[in-house]
Formats: sequence, C-alpha cells, structure tokens
Amino acid sequence: MLGGSEIAINLFHLAFFGLAHVIFIGAIVYRLRLIFKGQKVPNLAGMEARLRSFIFNVIFQKKLFKEPVRGIMHAFIFFGFIVYSLLHTPSQMIAGNLWSVLTSQGIDPYTFFLSQYVGLETGLSALQTSLAISGIIVLMIATMGIMNAIDPSYNAESKLPAAMQWVFALALLALFGAAVALVTLSGHHFYEAFLHYFSVLVLLGLAYFAYRRWIRRAQELDVPSPASVIVLSLIGTLMLATIVGAGAQLYLDGGKYATLVSQWMLAALQWLGMSDALTATAVRNFSWWMHIGTVYAFMIYLPTSKHQHLIFAPINYFLIKDQPRGMMNAMDLENSTVYGAGNVQELPFTSLIDGLSCIECGRCTLVCPANRTGKLLNPKRIMTEVKHSMLDHAGAILAHKGEDSVEAPVIGEPYISEEELWACTTCYACVEACPVGNNQLESILEMRRNLVLVQSSMPQMIQSVFVNYENNGNPWGIARHKRGEWAEGLGLKTLAEDANVDVLYWVGSSGSYDDRNRKVARAFVEILKAANVRFGILGEEEFATGDTARRTGNEYLFQTIAAENIATLKKYNVKKIVTTSPHSYNCLKNDYRQLGGDFEVFHHTEFIAMLMEEGKLDLDPERMENLGHRRVVYHDACYLGRYNNVYAQPRSILEKATGMSVTEAVDHHSKSLCCGAGGGQMWVEEEHERVNLKRTQQLIDTGADLIATACPFCMTMITDGVKASHLEEQVAVKDVAEILAAALKGSQSKVEGGFELVGSAH
Repeated sequence: MLGGSEIAINLFHLAFFGLAHVIFIGAIVYRLRLIFKGQKVPNLAGMEARLRSFIFNVIFQKKLFKEPVRGIMHAFIFFGFIVYSLLHTPSQMIAGNLWSVLTSQGIDPYTFFLSQYVGLETGLSALQTSLAISGIIVLMIATMGIMNAIDPSYNAESKLPAAMQWVFALALLALFGAAVALVTLSGHHFYEAFLHYFSVLVLLGLAYFAYRRWIRRAQELDVPSPASVIVLSLIGTLMLATIVGAGAQLYLDGGKYATLVSQWMLAALQWLGMSDALTATAVRNFSWWMHIGTVYAFMIYLPTSKHQHLIFAPINYFLIKDQPRGMMNAMDLENSTVYGAGNVQELPFTSLIDGLSCIECGRCTLVCPANRTGKLLNPKRIMTEVKHSMLDHAGAILAHKGEDSVEAPVIGEPYISEEELWACTTCYACVEACPVGNNQLESILEMRRNLVLVQSSMPQMIQSVFVNYENNGNPWGIARHKRGEWAEGLGLKTLAEDANVDVLYWVGSSGSYDDRNRKVARAFVEILKAANVRFGILGEEEFATGDTARRTGNEYLFQTIAAENIATLKKYNVKKIVTTSPHSYNCLKNDYRQLGGDFEVFHHTEFIAMLMEEGKLDLDPERMENLGHRRVVYHDACYLGRYNNVYAQPRSILEKATGMSVTEAVDHHSKSLCCGAGGGQMWVEEEHERVNLKRTQQLIDTGADLIATACPFCMTMITDGVKASHLEEQVAVKDVAEILAAALKGSQSKVEGGFELVGSAH
C-alpha cells in the first residue's frame, strides 16, 4: 500500500512538470504568433534545400565551426544536451510522473533509468564500444573536413550540387545514427559512463565561455549579461548534479561500475564527510531533485531569455531563402501597402525570427567595418532592438486585425537610430559571421527603404546622388554624352553601331567617368582584344545599374533605372555581359532577375580566368619576371567575394601574371575588411576613423609594394588610403586587369619604376 509521502511526491512532480511545460510551450507559441504578424516571405527555398541547411547547420553545427575553438566548445554543450535527452532526463521525467506506480512495483524512482530497459547485447566490451564510437566520431570529422575542403560555404549557398550535398548529409546522418545507437543500446552502465565523461566536456565548454566573457572580456561581448550567468549556472548545475549523484550512487553500489569521474567525485564527497549509506542516499536523492528541478527551471527561463536561440535558431536555418546572398526582397511598387519597415511588423517574418535567434555573441559586431572604426552601428544591437520592439509592442501587434500597419516603431528612440542605419556599408560581413544564420543586413535595408520612400529622410549627400541618377543616369551627375569618352582612340563600336558581338562589356559609371578607373577599362579592353573576343559597349545608352540607389533605400529609382537598362539589353538581344565592377556585376546578375532581366553575367576576373584556361592569352616571360620582383597583396571586394564567392580567379590571374604567390592581409577571403564604399558610403563623408584608412593599413602592413583589387570603388578608396599614408611613391594600387595587361606579349603597357604601368593603353 502506498504511503502519503509517495503520493505527495508524485503530485509535486506532476505540478512542477506541468507548470514548466505550460510556460515553455506558451512562451514559444506567444512568440510565434508575433513572428507571423510580420510580412510574408514568398521566396523560401524548397523543402530539400531547407532540410540540408537544417542538417548541416543545426545537427552538425557547420557554420559554428568557422571559428574552430568556439565551435568545438559549443559542440560539447550542444551534443551534451543530446546525450542527456536520449535517456537520462526522460528517465527522470518518467520516474517523477509515475512515482507512485514505480514505488508500488518495488522500483526505486531514484534509480529508474530507461537505459536498463532499452540496452541490447551488442557483443562488444565497453572498451570495444568506446573505440567504435571514437572511430565514428573521427569519420564524421573527416567527412565534414572533406566537405569543407571542397566548398566551405553553407546551406543553400554551397557551390556543391544538391546531390553531392545529400551524399555528405546522408553519410553524416548514418554515422551519427550509428553513434547514438551504440550509446543507447550498449547497456545501462555504458550509457551512464558515457554520460559522466560527456558531462565533464560540457563543463569544459561552459568554463571556456565563462573565461571569454568575464576573464578575457572578449571585445564582442560588450554588454554585461545576467542572462549568461543564469544560463551557465543552470547548465553547470545540471552537469554537477549528475556527477555528484553518480559519486553517491557509487558508494551505495559498493564501488561497482565505477568511472574515473564517479571515482573522483566519490573521493571528494568522502573528503567532505559522506561516510555512510544514509548520507550517501541523501546526497544521491538531493542530486536527483536538483537535476530535474534545474531542468524545469531551465524550461521556464529559456524561452524568455536571449538563450531562446536554442529554439529559434534551428527554425532560422530551416527557413532559408532561395535567392543569392545579399539579395534584397522584391517589392511590387504598384500594389504594395508596405514600403520598407518603419514599424517592426513591417519587417519580413524571417527578420523577426532573426531577432529572437540572436544570442548576442557579438561576432557580427566584431567584423562590422563601421563599428570597427567608431561608428554608432552595431549589428548585434540591430537584432536585439528588433526583438525588443516586437516584444514591447506585442499587445498592439497581436490585437491588430487589419492589413495596415499598427504603430510599433523600430526606428527612433529607444530602438534603432537613423545614424546607425546610414553607417552600414552593406558589406555582408555581419551575415557571414553570424553563427545562428541571422541576416542583419536585410533588416537594415528594409528600414532604409522606409526612411527614403515613406519618411523622405536621408543624408543630404545621398539625396544629391539620387538627383544625379535622375538627371544624368549616374551618381556623379556627369553628362551622359561623355560616357564614351574613356574609349577614345581604342576603335570600339557601340551595339547601336554593331550588335553582332559575343559579349557586351558593361563599363559602369566608374569606368566611364572616373579618371583612375578609366585606365582599368582600357587595360581590360587590351586584354579582350588580345584574346580576339568579339565585344561591344553601349556608350551613351548605358545607365548606372542603380545598385547604390537600391541599397540606399530608393527602390522606386532603382526599378526605374533597371527597367530602362533591361529594355536596352533586350533590344540588342544581349545574352552575355562582362563588367569590371562587382557592384554592377551583382546587380546585373542577381537584382535584375527580379525584374525580368535574365542575363549571363561575368566579372572581369572570372572572364579573364576563362580566357587564360582556354589558352587565349599569351604571357611574356620577361614581363612576368619584372612583375615578379614585386610583392603583391590582393584585396577582396565585398560584392565580389562575400556576395558572389569569387575568390580564386583574381588570385589565380595574379599568380600567373607575376609567377609569385599572392600575399594575404590579416583579413582576407570571406573575412576581408570592407574598403568602406558600399551601401552609398562612397558619397558620404565619414565621421570617426575612415574605413578605407583602416583597410589600407592592413594591406600596407603585409609589406607589399603592390596592392591589387578588382573593384572601382575599392580602387578609389584604397588609392586614397595610400595617399593619406604618404606612400604613393612606394606602394602602387592596381586592378587585376592592369597587372595582367602588363604581362601580355605584345602589350602596350610597360612596367617602369615605382610600379607605374604606362603606355598607350593607359
């Protein structure tokens, strides 16, 4: 017959269990209701792409391993939760909810473990099982390593074919499943031993993150975080409760089934005074309640803290979009009722998930060029203020039934200032760095749209750029009839004169009007002629692509410009385009497709690399030897590298032209520091330290006397940076095309002192 104490314990646990789950589920549902008050997102990726993203980035933590040490420590904690969730914590929940039933059957709830009932005889010893699991882990690491070596990008952006990604995904899932099966089916004592050792790994991970925040005081962890204290304490308590309970149970078992962890804990408990079975039982029982109580406390606290990323980040990685990196959301200007985001629910619902997914780790802030040079912009704060605005206005948002926006501002005090939004260079570094898949840039650009289209609020210099676009079709405001002057003496024909060409050279406004970048355009023409490429230009019929207008919020102006350019390109039946500007490249290749402009677009480094592979360009060994005396560092342009994953081709061209390896700056490839010109910053006067000066100094610090780039904006910004350092006599700044042209047989370009490229082509 059951005693009153057993029934009371059962009722107590059921109440605590129910309360924790009601609060946990209620908080999640509440936030999901808010999320789906955001704008619809019609361009989500297909289900199989979303599943791949989830498998790689949630189950196997692929993006977190972009920072290996932090990735490993986070993996200890993440997989520790999985190990606990397999059998240990469910065993305690079942024991608590069935306390009376188990007691009536003579089963001690404190020693009830599912692992006693699901274990199978595998025929392997504990040592053999451990070696098998270790081998599986090694194979998983090797599989991930091979995949990263082939293509380091992640989710839908991977260059690997979907079928090949699935080969890796299924292999990893099979290995992971085998490891889980061995852990759960190899018997109760093996599972418990595995749990003990994994608990130590979790504690190691917690200690590492505590060290980074409170001892090392990592720069990106710039905000005091009581939530971090609470969560680390809760997780640490979970681990310690298990280990302490294991030590006490080892005493009660007479030393049977010991692990090093339980032995050490038993020794510590005995040193503290545990010397009899009664005390050991009390310690074991207290640890049991401490563990399950902490589980429920964690459930109650989690969905209302910043660590709700455990719930929403997996959703984030599942709701990826089927669009190129950095692509802005399409806008139907004629039928839309929302023009950007001034109120929080005007953001896409995926941006609201971003706010809840943010763990405030600060990786985005650490790489942000504006923040690194003292500007107010903090991408981490963009995410947290989206969340704060949504939660602060939750009542009004949920009560609102109409299609028009409810008053729930996200721009302005106490949330996001206009100064922050206009400081962004749109370099995409924050998105690249974020371990939970947030798109900080999307929120910034949607808010810029609202400032321009709804509030007519923008910096004066940006307004001048818009006027220049409207009057002359380029941000400089130079007359359109001068657009072809750069090509004087080269004998080029426009498509109006001869449309029978294989490729259109889209010169861009910089190549057409800026004196320094006109030299780049002429060098590229020399290369095209050397390879016997049939090409033409548009001349006065070419407008700027409108990239700056779009990324400074003027969607109406962008679509007007793009529509005219697309009509011109279709008039001449253009199929293939090559351009020397990454901004034009990205806009023509990606943005124009939203408006019906589907063209095959190449950046000039991609096109040159293809010409070289096809053997259409002959290099002069003597010229290469002269170039090889210089030390070359290459600067990755944001819209070429992070936006379009073009890293190898420029370096390959430089190495072939000079016969030397390219030097790398401290920030390079996907971590390259922006030159400071993107997102309209080319035409805005900076306050605080200039981004271009910081980037130029990184390049100079390599000891290189030749800085190579492949972007007209970068050319301008880095050239200015070299001049500001008074090193223009010692350090040359050249486009990849200029350097290659100087290495061609029969080239008109020459290499003379100070690495000044001179000749009729320049």
